[in-house]
Parts: sequence; C-alpha cells; structure tokens
Amino acid sequence: MKRNWEYKNIEECLEKVTVVSKLQTKDFLSKGKFPIVSQEVDYISGYWNNDSDVVRLLHPVVVFGDHSRVVKYIDFDFVVGADGVKILSPKDFLNPKFLYYFVKSADIPSLGYSRHYKLLREKDVPVPPLEEQSRIIAELDLLTGIIDKQNAQLKELNNLAQAIFYDMFGDPIENPKGWEVNKLGDVCLSITDGDHMPPPKVNRGIPFLTISDIDKETRMLNFEDTFYVPQEYFNSLKNDRKAQVGDLLYTVTGSYGIPVVVTEKRDFCFQRHIALLRPKKEFLNTYFLCYWALCKSVKLMADGVATGIAQKTVGLGSIRKFDVILPPLTLQQSFAEKIQSIEKQKETIRASIADTQKLLDYTMDKYFG
Repeated sequence: MKRNWEYKNIEECLEKVTVVSKLQTKDFLSKGKFPIVSQEVDYISGYWNNDSDVVRLLHPVVVFGDHSRVVKYIDFDFVVGADGVKILSPKDFLNPKFLYYFVKSADIPSLGYSRHYKLLREKDVPVPPLEEQSRIIAELDLLTGIIDKQNAQLKELNNLAQAIFYDMFGDPIENPKGWEVNKLGDVCLSITDGDHMPPPKVNRGIPFLTISDIDKETRMLNFEDTFYVPQEYFNSLKNDRKAQVGDLLYTVTGSYGIPVVVTEKRDFCFQRHIALLRPKKEFLNTYFLCYWALCKSVKLMADGVATGIAQKTVGLGSIRKFDVILPPLTLQQSFAEKIQSIEKQKETIRASIADTQKLLDYTMDKYFG
C-alpha cells in the first residue's frame, strides 16, 4: 500500500503563511468576533475584535505548538495567540486533514519548554494520491469520531455530578439551605503546596508532577511524561507535602482552581503551583470538597483573590480564608457514594476510549510509521 508512495520533507509540502500579529495571553478577550488559536491545549484560547489581525484561510491548516507539541486542525479564520504557534498550510498535493493526522502521529519527544518544530521539520511526509489520502482520512475520522462521542459521554457525566451537588447542597456561596459555614483553613488539617526550590532530577525515582500533568478536563493525574526526583529528596519532604489517599490537590497558578481527589496510594511529589488540602474527616468529605471547588461561585471567589499579571496565582493564605459550607457529614458521604458510582461509569468509558485510541494509534502507524 505504501510501496509506491512518494515522500517529501515536510517543509517541501508547506506554503508560507503571513501572520500579522501575535497577541499576548493577557490581552485575550472572553468574547469577541474572531477566535484566538494558541499552542495551548484548549481548542479556542479566547477572542479578538480587530479585523486586521485575522489570518484568512483559503483552505484548512494545521497548528503546531512549538513549545507544547499540541496539534490542531483549523478550518476557520482566526487570530494567532502568543508565541510558539506554527501554522502549517499544505500545498495542493496534500490534503490538510491528512497532514493533520501525520503531525499527530509524528514522534516528537518532549524537550521541556524548548522549541520542537526543529524536530518536526526533519520529518518526511508520505504523499499518496489525493484519492488515497481521502480514504485514509475517512478511516481515521471514523475512529476519532468514536473517541469524540465517548469524551462527550464523560462530559455529560461530569455535568450530572455537578448537578447532583447543586440539588443536594445548593450554591455554596449563596447558601440557600442555610448550612453551617466555616473557613476552609479551620476544617483542614493542612493546606500546603509543593517545594518552592527546583528539585534535583534523576532518570528513575519518584514522579514529580507539574501543573501540566493535571488534565483540566478529566481532573486526573498523568504520570506518563513526568520527570523524577531521588528517593532521598522525597523522604526529606514534610508529611503535609506528601499526598495521601483522601487529600485534594488544587492548582493555584495559571490554570488555577482545578481540584483532583487523590484516590491511589502512590508516592509522588509536585511543584509549588499545586496546593494540597488535607480535610479534617469529621468536617469534610473529599469528594464533597472537590465538587464544592468546581462550583462557579467558588471559582469566582478564587478569581477575586488571584494576583499577578502574566500568570495569576491564588495564594495559600487566601485559600485558607475561603468560606466553605458544612452540610451534615452523612449527607456529604451520600453525595460521595453517588459520585463514586459515576466515577465507575467514567472508568468504563475511559477504558473504551483507551482501546479505541490504541486502534487509532495502530492505524496511524500503519500509514505514517
């Protein structure tokens, strides 16, 4: 099948794209006429209103994150957000979606925050006939569509979980049910964060998580691409900086306000951009605390105390002063049981996604590997 395909260096396959301007993150709007596309994970990073900054497309393009390695298929006019956005506009012998799948499949190892396009530009792209490209795209689109539907199911379950919280407890700031209120710092054994000094690195050891290792959508920890610190470093950390089952991790810098329940007994440590909340069990259930933190009004409370310009931070002192409602513990535990039931459903869907992803990866490797 690949025997008679032509191969070209990726730069031979690309047209030049003129970018008028690159907006800084601090200037992004929450609403506007034109979407902003950046190298961040979010498909759309913000909005803009100035027509003169828009990249006008004659056909779809691929956006590659020079720092992040994020790959996006873009089929609409957009504004470039911040540094690190590489726009790959294929020549007419290459279908843009075919190029997208090729770049998605490319083995580009992480260089940290260094630039990665220098690795991509070394790749040779297979160039089968356009009809064959379309057939391959249809096959890959089918598998991608299945994964998209499964991810939509996960989102629906997340929405259901949050709806159950509001139904049982009401808005935690308005507190229409009149629950007892206390300061979060008073109902937690500790509220700390990760080490403020750069840790020593080793090839094998204890995983060290950064904020990028927390998935914003699934609120799960990703241990696949972490770096490691020595066992001695981990042993030297205070107990309240070592996560235990039942703790809540909470991002405090940049993408702040993302809670993660620690459900697995596993040694790891984390950077200072992540806080660790250890609730007093006689007052707070961790699942209740997690979904309390996900409430819009609590996020607005975090917005109100966040400081900084380029990267806003919610300080530990501010978190300790957050007002938290304290419904009866039995009611919190009933809520937690409902959430754990939903989590089991999500686990089944995630396993199915993983299986479909393996098939997608295999299929892409068959054509691009």
